[in-house]
Amino acid sequence: MRILMMVALLLGYFQSAVWASPEIRINIPELVLRVYDNGKLVKEYPVALGTSYEKTPVGNYKISSKEENPTWIPGSGFSDKTPVPPGPDNPLGSRWMEFSPGYGIHGTNKDWDIQYPVSGGCIRMHNADVEELYELVDVGTPVTVTYQTLLLKERNKSIYLTSLPDIYNHKDGSKAKVSELFKPYAKKYKLLSNWELPNDQVRHETKIGVARQD
Repeated sequence: MRILMMVALLLGYFQSAVWASPEIRINIPELVLRVYDNGKLVKEYPVALGTSYEKTPVGNYKISSKEENPTWIPGSGFSDKTPVPPGPDNPLGSRWMEFSPGYGIHGTNKDWDIQYPVSGGCIRMHNADVEELYELVDVGTPVTVTYQTLLLKERNKSIYLTSLPDIYNHKDGSKAKVSELFKPYAKKYKLLSNWELPNDQVRHETKIGVARQD
């Protein structure tokens, strides 16, 4: 019994040490929720986000409240305003974490919707994932929501461009935008001249730069 108690205490200490200062970040076109601790990525979860007409709001927020097994109260867009109690038919799933009035990170009763822009603006997660996240973050945890369809990454002495579907039709993906994003890498890498920016609504990864030899 004493050994089990020591193991539990050590696990609790390890978890609190790992999650000393968590921060949630979501880049809408990626449909992924990431958790960072002191700037280091520690968790990734697939999510569903708002549609093109009920967008997930961009900005800097904080978790303002948490609730286990919430009751769902239909909003103004529903003719039937009957509250849905906790259970398998509840669209909020098993957990709710509000980050802006009317918007929250929550579970779902539609697992097949995850990784699609199908929500009313909230951030949906698999119930197992949201239950895990619920235990790892507290009220006051920062939540940052961005919208970036163009991302650069260093790999194998090269620069790669990830272009993501422009689900909210911002139309801010251009070669000029890529050149702007490339500026911090310009001293170390040379921009290739023959790369093309995809113009479809599919995720692509393209090598656009190589390490300078001079």
